[in-house]
Amino acid sequence: MSDWKERYEAYKKGMGYKNKDIADLLDRKLNSIEVSVTRDKFPDTFKLAIITYEQMLLKGRITYDEPEVYKVETDKK
Repeated sequence: MSDWKERYEAYKKGMGYKNKDIADLLDRKLNSIEVSVTRDKFPDTFKLAIITYEQMLLKGRITYDEPEVYKVETDKK
């Protein structure tokens, strides 16, 4: 379809993942992840993760500029 490898790299950067993190999350070996993303046929499970990530970004469900503190002070004197 398109540039899945580039989209995958953007996904990893946005989520703060490295291939090793993804391997750990999927209970796979690092080499398995690296081989999977360099094949001619990009893995469908990775495509789904990328599409979901991109849609969440578009809909504002993932943002990277929110403040770290979410406390609201209501008892001011």
